Amino acid sequence: MPKIEVNEQLFYSLVGRRWNSRDEFEEVLTCAKAELDEDSDKSLPESERVLKIELNDTNRPDLWSTAGVARQLRIHSGGKRPKYPFFTRPEAPGSTGGSVSGSVGGSAAKVPAKDSPFRVVVDPQLREIRPYIAAFVVSGKAIDDAQLKDVIQTQEKLCWNFGRKRRSIAMGVYRTSLIRWPVRYTAADPDGTKFIPLGMDTPLSLREINQQHPKGQEYGYIVADFPKYPYITDDNGETLSYPPVINSARIGAVQVGDTELFVEMTGTDMETLTLAVSMVACDFADAGYQVVPVTVEYPYDTPFGRSITFPYYFQKPTFC
Repeated sequence: MPKIEVNEQLFYSLVGRRWNSRDEFEEVLTCAKAELDEDSDKSLPESERVLKIELNDTNRPDLWSTAGVARQLRIHSGGKRPKYPFFTRPEAPGSTGGSVSGSVGGSAAKVPAKDSPFRVVVDPQLREIRPYIAAFVVSGKAIDDAQLKDVIQTQEKLCWNFGRKRRSIAMGVYRTSLIRWPVRYTAADPDGTKFIPLGMDTPLSLREINQQHPKGQEYGYIVADFPKYPYITDDNGETLSYPPVINSARIGAVQVGDTELFVEMTGTDMETLTLAVSMVACDFADAGYQVVPVTVEYPYDTPFGRSITFPYYFQKPTFC
């Protein structure tokens, strides 16, 4: 079962309240099918205290994060359901044009999805390699240490469990200020394509990353048998990442204080990928960030069309 570590200060700020005792807190955790695995060390400053929570529902990946558990507890305790106006939806029957945007959890004015200022362009060769990518941008405030650690944990938990150890989902986060748009999701020569991966200071080819970098040794096998590997760059050719393996050491090295982030996920199943992107976008929104949609342009058919603006809400709403 997934276990998460949550910064106590961040967690209670997201829930919007505290409980009077450990017993009371443990009781309310059951609404998320969760239990307190380890309480925080009260001798530490509040900003450094960590709660360890075990999650017992493998069918609720939306709970595998600080914001996810906090959302469940907040709603259970009588808080309002959040509204997410950044989602786009499938076009209505009989309408013309592409998808439209609206608020999940409430009404919002519908605007053309093409109005998104950010684009990702997909290489046709990726159809047989790792065909899907979905993304969004977050802005509005600087990321602090607790939030950055939580993003990294969410990335690891979501991609390991829901994403089948990065085979069906891999997630990357980048410094938007260093990106020239549009972003390009391409198929690259594994021997002729080099960049400096995160955690190193010298360029390696994609195949060398598989052989020499710890993440390459762990995840490189996912794409190693293809003649070309997935590769993400900006419009200047600057490397963002080699998914599903490793980010670049420059654009892909998010730092405390960054005020705008580009979040992408690549994978092999469009519905799973779209759900994962939606979950992470909602987590950022709950934490006070503005979520800005990104339009992905495919040269081939996908379950949701060739031009999709993410986060994309394709499923019917369910309530529990």
